[in-house]
Formats: sequence, structure tokens, C-alpha cells
Amino acid sequence: MDELPDLKPAYLICGTDQPKVRRGAARLRKRVFEQTSSDLNISLFDGRASTVADVLQAADTATFTLGTRLLLVTAADAWKAADRDRVADYLSDPVPGVCLALVGETFRKTERLTKLLEKSGQVLRYDLPKRQSDVADWVRGRAQARGARLGAAEARHLVAQVGADPDLLENELAKLAAYTLGRPVTSDDIDEVCSPTLDARIYELTDAVGRRNAPAAFRVLEGLYASGGKSSGEVARSTLYSLVRYVGQLSSAMDLPHEMPAAEVAATLGIKPFTAQKLLEQRARFERRTLERALAALADAQAAMVGGSELDPEFTLELALGQVLAAR
Repeated sequence: MDELPDLKPAYLICGTDQPKVRRGAARLRKRVFEQTSSDLNISLFDGRASTVADVLQAADTATFTLGTRLLLVTAADAWKAADRDRVADYLSDPVPGVCLALVGETFRKTERLTKLLEKSGQVLRYDLPKRQSDVADWVRGRAQARGARLGAAEARHLVAQVGADPDLLENELAKLAAYTLGRPVTSDDIDEVCSPTLDARIYELTDAVGRRNAPAAFRVLEGLYASGGKSSGEVARSTLYSLVRYVGQLSSAMDLPHEMPAAEVAATLGIKPFTAQKLLEQRARFERRTLERALAALADAQAAMVGGSELDPEFTLELALGQVLAAR
């Protein structure tokens, strides 16, 4: 077997696909461990609690162990730009035998540290699909890696059931792989094994609102109340908050130029790219005055839920939802 190349002085392991990011960090830890059959050469830091000075001091501290020393910093994207520049300065003269690995999500390709490490192939970036239409393809790839046979329609059904959170999808795929034992996964298998999350159901509700599909919206709302776990009053309050946020995002999207691409909309509004794409598709079904009336109805419902009405939260939400869908 060919020997692996020596580890480089630093790596940046980042991206929105956090399960893959964690696996990348785990592979690096395993490689250092296998050099000495010991974890004495591995030091772990949390970027939210440890400073750059803490990590660089550890790099300069002499040890009596042999082999590469790994300094692994999780949540390193919590460090500010000036802190990341200090790491870039350190890499101009790194400590021999030390490998510094920064793990996080939001490291821009344009910042100094990223560009420095990109030049030498020391950036391992794992990103989720930016378009919602590609999420199902990502799910199918992860299913195959787990030994589950998932078709395109079934992948879309799974995303609709449990949402697009990668950690949640990984868990559900593991359950499906164990349940089906190599046979093709069906939609019935997904309904049997995977429980829709509250967030996924609320997303289904806002999607129905965006399509101006009242029967579908109220059908989803009935399912939310019957889903268990939380009281129907708590569900009503959470759902109302999500509706306010969704209609607010839709209103903001109305103000953006129609030629603006989804990626730029996502950056402007601070949302995920596939959410931005959905807003761009749905805003064509609304007018400005429609959204103003919808926001007014939701504001009245919020006031009612905090003590301004004798109606229960569930009925208050149903009235508000009806007004939002009927707004013209």
C-alpha cells in the first residue's frame, strides 16, 4: 500500500454539509491517532470558548510525543476576521510537526485565510445543494452510501416529510437502511419509519400558503394539531410565528429586483438558497397590498394570543390563516 503524504501545516474543513464536515474532521483525527496508536498528539479546542492565542500557544508548547501533533478547532468560524488573519500570519512560519485544523461552516472563499489555504489544496469544503431541486439528489447520494436504495420520487417525499436539515436526514436514512435491508425504499416505508418534524410540517404549511392552496394549508394545520409532542396551543403559537416570518420574507422578496439571482437573494435576506428560490417562485402569486393585509391579519392574531382576545390560540390561528389566504 502506498504511503500517505505528510500532513500539511493547516487544513480548513468547512461548509454547510455539516455531517460531511464532521466526517472530514474525524478522518483527520483517525490518521493522527494511527501514527502513534495514541490520542496524546490530539488537542481539541472550541472556537467559541478558546481564543486564537490559546491555540497558537499550544502550537508553540513543546511536547515529548513523536509524530504529527493535531490541533483541531471546532466552531472556528466563531473567530472574527482579525483572529483568522492571525492564523494566516502564523502560517507564514508554522511550527514544524504541528497540523492546525479549523472546522466550521462559514468561511468565505474571498477572505485572506481561505485564499491562502486554497492555493496549497488545504481547504476541504463540503456544501449542501444550493437549489431545492438538488436536495433530493444529495439525499439519494447519502442513501446509497448507507446502503439504502432510494428513488428520486421517494427522496423528494423524504425531504417533504422531515425537512432539509442534513443531520436529521442522515438519521432518517440510517433508520430506512436498517428497516428495508437492501430492498428499494417506498413512500410507505418513509411514512412508516420517519416521523415528520414540526418544522417540516410548518414548512409544508407555508408552502401551501405560498401556492395560495387553502385546502392544503388547513389540512396541514389539522395534522400539526394532531401530531402530538406539544400542546395544540404551543403548536399554534409556533406556527403563527413561522407564518409571520414567512410572509415577512415574502414581502422583502417583493422589494428585490426581479433579475436578482436566488443566491444573491439568499445573501441579502440571510436565508438558505433553496428558501430564496421558493420565495422567488411564490412572490409572483402575490401583490404588495395582499401581503400588507396578510401581515396585518397576523399582527392582530399575535396581539390576540398574548391576551387581547378570549378566543383560544388554535381558533385565532385558523382565523388568521383564513384571512391570509383570502387577502386580495
